[in-house]
Amino acid sequence: MAKIDLAKIPLFKNLKADEIALIKDFLVEAKYNQDDLIFSKDRVRDKIIIVDDGLVVLETDLKGPKTIAMFKAGDSLGEMALIEKSSKHLYNVKVVSPEFNGWELSSYNWHTIIKKSPKTAEKIYQNIARNLKNRLTHANNKLVTLFATGKMIGSYDNFSELSHSIMEIIQNIIPSNKSLLLTYSPETKKALIHQSLGYPDIQESKNLDAHKDKVLNLLVKEPGTSIFNQDSWPKGSSDLPYKCNNLIISPIHVKNRVFGFIILGDRSDKNDFSVNNKILLRAISSQLAPAIENMIWGKFSSAQAEIKEIYIDPFTK
Repeated sequence: MAKIDLAKIPLFKNLKADEIALIKDFLVEAKYNQDDLIFSKDRVRDKIIIVDDGLVVLETDLKGPKTIAMFKAGDSLGEMALIEKSSKHLYNVKVVSPEFNGWELSSYNWHTIIKKSPKTAEKIYQNIARNLKNRLTHANNKLVTLFATGKMIGSYDNFSELSHSIMEIIQNIIPSNKSLLLTYSPETKKALIHQSLGYPDIQESKNLDAHKDKVLNLLVKEPGTSIFNQDSWPKGSSDLPYKCNNLIISPIHVKNRVFGFIILGDRSDKNDFSVNNKILLRAISSQLAPAIENMIWGKFSSAQAEIKEIYIDPFTK
């Protein structure tokens, strides 16, 4: 049984009750399991999918799979099947929730709807255009951000300058009143503050004791981009210096080894951080991780060379 009223789905905005009833006659229930591909790249577009319950992601290949967007209950995808006949999918769309329930509208049935009620079809076309415009804006912003951060990481030798530029890009795409960029040392369990905005009591070049921090310590053990609001902060986090009304934090890590954190607090538009914000910040963190890893190993190698030169070489010559 559907959990969402079809009349409340953006694709069917402004449709009358009889028009909704007409559409419902042509919808087929769709069920998928986790990791199933709903759409596959280079396959012919032949249907549109409407999400009733579950999550799916659209992936592209930018030096490995990258999630461009996530679709949730009420979203529709595959609309180009109703616009460009026999066109092919450009991306994979995969189920990431344990199960997926929704509806399918085939391009064949769509042409029947056009014949039965051209006015209804015209309204849906207008909704598709609006949805695609909003989605394209987000996808373009994300792809530009990923490209810019990737290019920037390769062009900076000075990490302080790099971190400043990275945070500037993030602020342009996810404006927030507060932000932090930290590097983390697993050996000392301390997080060094490289960038601090909107936190007058958190000074750059100072350290946070990550092992005493309920949130940072949790994300060191189980790396994953997380969103916190007033109702979801872990117990014992009331005195965290960066706590605010809503916050998103992304560990910078390679596999399960954490090298730092990006923290954004209180979105400038006063909305909560979204799933798409989470996807974008996770993607940026994954790009930044190798740079920080190389920086840390570079310092370690430099220290080793200095020790060898001062304390070992004199006794071997």
